Order: sequence, then structure tokens, then C-alpha cells
Amino acid sequence: MKVLLALTVLLVALPASADVWIEQPTTKVLKDFTAEGKANAIFVEAARNEYEGVQIVLQAGDSKIEQVTFELTPLTGPSAKVIGPEHARTYLEYFHTIEIPSPCDAFMSQDCGGFAEYKRTPGDYPDALIPLVDPYVEEGQGKTLKFDVAPNDLQVVWVDFYVPQGMPAGGYWGHLRIRAKGTLIANLPVTLTVWDFDIPTKRSMATAFGFGGGHIPKYHGGPDGGDAETQDRIARNYEWEVHRHRMDYTTHNPGLDFAFDEEGNLAPIDFGAYDAYIGPRVDGSFYPDGAGISRYNVGMFRPGHGMMGMTETQYSKAAAAVAQHLDAMGYLDHAYLYSLDEPWLLDHWRNGSYEKIQHDHEWLLKETALWDGHVMITGPWQQQLDGIGDIWCPVTPMFGDLFWPPDSWPGPKKYSELVAEGDELWFYNCNANFPPQPGYDIDTRVGFEPRVLKWGSWFEGATGFLHWRLNYWFTSDPWHDLANYAQFGELFSRNGDGLLLYPGDHNGTAGGAGSPEWVALDGPIISYRMKQIRDGLEDWELFILATDLGLENYARQQVSTAYSAFGAYFDDDFDIDSPPWTLDEAILLAARRNVALKIQHVLHPGKYADPEQNYEQDRAPEWAEPVMEPSPDVQSSADPGFEVLEESQSELAASPDTGLATKPEGKGSSGCSSAGGSGGALWLLAALVALLFCAGKLPRPRKVAVAIAA
Repeated sequence: MKVLLALTVLLVALPASADVWIEQPTTKVLKDFTAEGKANAIFVEAARNEYEGVQIVLQAGDSKIEQVTFELTPLTGPSAKVIGPEHARTYLEYFHTIEIPSPCDAFMSQDCGGFAEYKRTPGDYPDALIPLVDPYVEEGQGKTLKFDVAPNDLQVVWVDFYVPQGMPAGGYWGHLRIRAKGTLIANLPVTLTVWDFDIPTKRSMATAFGFGGGHIPKYHGGPDGGDAETQDRIARNYEWEVHRHRMDYTTHNPGLDFAFDEEGNLAPIDFGAYDAYIGPRVDGSFYPDGAGISRYNVGMFRPGHGMMGMTETQYSKAAAAVAQHLDAMGYLDHAYLYSLDEPWLLDHWRNGSYEKIQHDHEWLLKETALWDGHVMITGPWQQQLDGIGDIWCPVTPMFGDLFWPPDSWPGPKKYSELVAEGDELWFYNCNANFPPQPGYDIDTRVGFEPRVLKWGSWFEGATGFLHWRLNYWFTSDPWHDLANYAQFGELFSRNGDGLLLYPGDHNGTAGGAGSPEWVALDGPIISYRMKQIRDGLEDWELFILATDLGLENYARQQVSTAYSAFGAYFDDDFDIDSPPWTLDEAILLAARRNVALKIQHVLHPGKYADPEQNYEQDRAPEWAEPVMEPSPDVQSSADPGFEVLEESQSELAASPDTGLATKPEGKGSSGCSSAGGSGGALWLLAALVALLFCAGKLPRPRKVAVAIAA
């Protein structure tokens, strides 16, 4: 018999017309947000060893809400097991003002085909997530951040729940208490349902997110950047926090010295410091979760980049010696060589990119075949590089007929053949991901764009994902300078491109630049988009787990309800009612839940029902069926459902409201070249338009705009 969950939400001491409610983690809550039915209780479902978030919206009325704090009670579950509040983190969502929005498809439709769902607009967008408790100090020592909500404004808090390994499956209950000036203003019931399986700690897919460690002292460590110990500690905090979100740096290269005698013999190489750095990262002992990095760019012997100051013969000998050592130490399976970036770009092609890669690859394998199978090409498969590239990493618009003229680039069929022959397929995204391609724009209104990008990667058979930079801090004010127009021009500058995290302090060599003055942490400020990427990578693990259990067809069927392609032409055939990937978060979340329930059933068939046979679209979730006993400080409701109590007489009283320029750095070898700045972008535009017309394969565009500098 179906039993409804009886809950009561306590909302007291709120100023007149103020409100508190809950939103899904996939919802982008903007300042003009209007809720469609306000949830007053938190429901979260997650596997063991998985993070899942929710958002709490606080909207002030005519009076300011002051000194807001959050407190999560222990969550009590089966056999009185407890998930403590130390396994949750709360973040204040920081709104960035964007005056110039990211562009639409500059080639085919400058207005995104007239579809408002994809068009970026000026406004305030949430991205930086400021921890309410400092996570970079010893547990229990972090200061608590208190914040205000201005009159007639709203503020959003992200709450991350983590399910530790070893916890029994089932429901866990507690409360999230919100106070203003120490007075309880909301006591939100929390139901966390733990699914009966684990997301693996070891990463099943490769991630490569570029990071520039040289930026850290500009914002951390004091006016001189700090001593070596301070710098190492802060750099560690950055790497750990990125890793905690299931992302790892692209390149790990502590450096090696190569010396040759007069006869050209290579002297023994000292690998001591190299092994001390790489070993713990590969075996996982460097990271708190014990998960080693899946893959890393060696940062040496990169085809297309020349002989590293050596002769060709010396280069071959050094490359062989390093490969042999990596093989002996067990690192080689994790290593790859990042070749000359984006060889297909016009500027690179004119400078002989293909010939350079071919030449260096020949000398790479002169003394050993160990490097065979370890060369990445950041671009689509091309005949000129066949037999050289082993990891094909195209940007998503170059995967089949999604953006370029039909048949310009290989699609799923060709990559399936390559994978069957032993190659790999990865994807990357960057400033060429025009809508409706999903990307990492701050100013999209579709919060889960970065998440669905990972769904598509799994669906298309990829084993890795690359993004060119986490911290492209091209000025001293990376919290507000979000698109580099000087480097990439108006056509290719996207808000947040290469900028997925923010400096956590303003106490460095940049003279006070960096974070807001009230934010001073010895580590990064991660972003809303990083949470979406992390959730997408966890979903990717979910789909791999389903595949391993023989459920690939079911998982693909579920994913296909939310994803069919990375993009589509904005032509007369584009159907907003059947987009390439869903714009409805409910569809995405339902597919995730169905795959999870199917996994749970297959692992424990006598304990859990098959969602294909028992799932009813309109039934209450299984976790809502037990009756929860209200806590002593929550008044009972006579009727089932949710009751919002009248505010108390103790209403909060109203109170009055209370850079250095740095040289921009190029993207370099990063998976998204600038092609020589804005001039390169225009050359790319000119080449594309010429290709479109010469090939006679133009899709039916609504508009075609061409601007070529003299």
C-alpha cells in the first residue's frame, strides 16, 4: 500500500514576503528566476561514493535578511547508521555581471536561429561557489561565512551531499537549518536515499584539464608569493580540489635532464625526482580519495614540437630511455604524448603542422616501439595522420555533420572502426562550441549543459575528455574578466572559456587583485559549471557500470531520451521541439534515475523491483513511501504533505544596506588554439566560408555573415 510521506517545514521569523525554497542542481537560478511550484523539502538520491547537490533559494522581501548561516544535522538511516554533516559542503553562489554575451553561431545564424532557448543575453549569472566553511584548513577549524540577502533580491546556496562508501542502502533523514542573526528562519527536512551500489573511486575515463600553476602566486601566499612550503601547500589544495571533482590536470612533467657524451651516448638519467612526483599520482597515494590519475600528458617528445634541443638521434635515444623507464615503473599505460595542437587550423597547416608531426613521430619510434599507441591528435581523424595518431580528440562540432558542411569530417562510423582497430576517441570543447553545441558558457540559461556534454561523450563511445584550461586568468581580475576579446575577437570569445575556477585569495604578487575582499582562502573557488562537469563524469561512470552489467542497450535507450547529437544546423529544418539534446532537466534526471534503479535491480534482483516492469510515471518515488517521524522542534501537520507555518511575531527588523594588468597568455598546446589571435580567428572564418561555398554543401542558413579583415 502506498504511504505518503508526512513532513512539516518550519519557516519562522522570516521578514514579510520573504521566501525559501529548493531547486534541482541542474537549474540555473538567475536574478529574474520565477519558481514553478516551490519545493519545501530536500530529496536527494545518490549511489555510495557519489556527490549530489541541491540549491536553496532565499528571496528577501522589503527587508534585508542578515547574517545568514546554514547547519545540517546528522542524517540518520537504516540500523541507526549516520551520515554526518562533515560529508556535506555548502557554497554561496556568486553572481557575475556579463555585459557582452557569448555569441551565437557566427557562421550560420548570428541570432541562434531565433531560438531564445540558446541565445545568451546580458545579465547576472551564478558561477563561482564560495564555501560557507573554509575547506582548506583542518576539519573543525574553518571559519563560517555569514552573508546577507538585500531587500527584494535573492541569493542561492549550493549544498553538496556525499555518500561515504560502506553506508547501508536506504533512506537517511535529517534537517537543514537556516538562521539569520542567530534566529532560526527555516528548518528544511532532508531525505537522502542511498542506492545499493557504488560509483567506483578509480576513474574509468580519462580527463585532461589544463592548468597553469604559475598563476597561483599572483593571488596567494603574500606579496612575495610565499615561501616554497606555502606555495606547495596552496598548489596541492588546487590539485586536490580539482581531483575531488573527478578532473585531473592534463600535463604532469616534473622535468628530466638528458646528457650525451662525445660519442653521442646517453648518460644514465636520474629519475628520482620524477618518480617521487609521478608515482604517487599514478597509484593514487597523493590524493585523499586514493584514486590515481587515469592518463597524463608526459609533456616531452611531443610530435610536431621538434627535437627538444637535441639532434634527431639523441631525441630517439632519450625518448626510448624514458619509455622504457615508464614501462618498467607501470606508468606507461597512463602516459600519452600531446602532439602539435590542432594541426588542422589554417595557421598551423600553413606552417607545416602535418609534416612536423610526421617527422617527429618517425624519430620517436626509431629506437623503440613502446610509444606506439600513445600519441594524441587534438582534431578529427585525417588521412595525413593515419597510423600516427592513437588518441583522436576532435572538438565536438567536428564530430560528423553537426556544424561543418556534410562529410567534411568523419563521424561515428569511422571512429567505431578506429576504436575496433585499437585507437581511442576523446572529445574536447572550447570557444568554437556555438549553440546549439553544449559547452561551458557561464551565460547559458541551461544549467546542465556541461553535464549533458559528458552524456554525449559516453554515448558516442569516447574514453576521455579534454578541456584546454581551468584557470585562463588572462588579467589580474579573473572574477570579472570572463572573455578575452583581445586574444580571440568577438567571434570566438565566450564567457568562461578556459576559466572553470577562480583564485581563492587576493593576497599575492598581483598587489591585492583576485577574489573579493571578503574571500580569503588558501585554495581555489570552484564553479557551478565544475559541479555540472563532475555530475556528468559520475553519470558517465554510472553508464559504464550499467554496460559492465550487460545493460548497455538499456542505458543507451535512457540516455537517448536526453541526447541524440552534440548539435545540429540552425537551418529551416531545426525543430526546437526535437532538439539534439534535451532542454528539459526532468528528462535528464529521470534517465539517470532509471539507469540507477536498473543497476540496483540487476545487482540485487530479489530486493529491488525492475524499473521497466514496476515504474509508473506518476507514482511517488520509492524513497517517499516510509513515514518520517518529525523531529521534536518541528510541529506536526494534521494533513499529509507539506505545511508552511505562519511566520512568528519576531520578524527580523529591517536594516540599511550595508587591478593590475598582466600580459595575456596564449592558449598554446591546450586543445583550443587561438590561431594567432583575432587575425587567426578571421582566417578560420574565411577558410570555413570558402570551404562551404566551394564544396557546394551549405546547409540552408537563416543568415550568413562574413567579416574578413583587410
